[in-house]
Amino acid sequence: MAEFSLSLDDLCYHQVTFGMDVYPPVVYSEERTRLNIFYERAGEEWGHLFDRLTAGDEVFRIAKAFRKRAAVEGPAITLETFVLTQRGPVFVFPFILPDPVGATGLEETHRDDFTQVRRAFESALPGRFFMRVGLIRELVFSTGQARCSDLVTDVVSFGNAQFSRGEVKLTFKDEQHNHTIAVSPVTLNRTTHLPVGTRVEERAGYGVRVILDVNNRDVRKPLSESDIDGVLDRAASLWPKSLLDFLMELPRSH
Repeated sequence: MAEFSLSLDDLCYHQVTFGMDVYPPVVYSEERTRLNIFYERAGEEWGHLFDRLTAGDEVFRIAKAFRKRAAVEGPAITLETFVLTQRGPVFVFPFILPDPVGATGLEETHRDDFTQVRRAFESALPGRFFMRVGLIRELVFSTGQARCSDLVTDVVSFGNAQFSRGEVKLTFKDEQHNHTIAVSPVTLNRTTHLPVGTRVEERAGYGVRVILDVNNRDVRKPLSESDIDGVLDRAASLWPKSLLDFLMELPRSH
């Protein structure tokens, strides 16, 4: 058992990603017009997620600059919120971003947003089927000045070398879903922007990075709406209690 506990109050980063495999694959150079139509609609209807496009024959990405609510001026964090990969579309929803941005306020609407944006993508590029959907929850918990390497291993040295970094990744399966949990210790930094334009980074403490990935096992047939909802329901049911309980009972000897 770890000597510290993890709770929602310790969260300093929280991002949810929806990834989908489509068939047939999207050929960027052949679908530029349709993809641009999708971008125009996405920017008009979901401006809180999409506001700048990077596109070419081999790339299609949409980003959003997030600023601290209380500040009109100041540094922003630009995050890619939609990326078209060779496998299919990836939708990124930030809940909590690092200082100085803070919470984005998307938690109550992200699943609804995902469904609507996904349907807009389907409408713009018809004739394709979704074969796999995955919900990936990425979290960073602050542990203050307490190192959390024991969440990965209780072996602190090898020969004359001391443990520096590592990751434990565990995969579980049931009849319908794959579940993967990855845990790694991290060092947290604080960034200070000086008036002269210089940026200074300093260590602010330690933390633990956790990634929970849930997706469907069967990829032999196109997914129905109920299939997609089933994966999302399963992933949502594991957060936060089941995942937090699991982390605190995680065996250390790997």
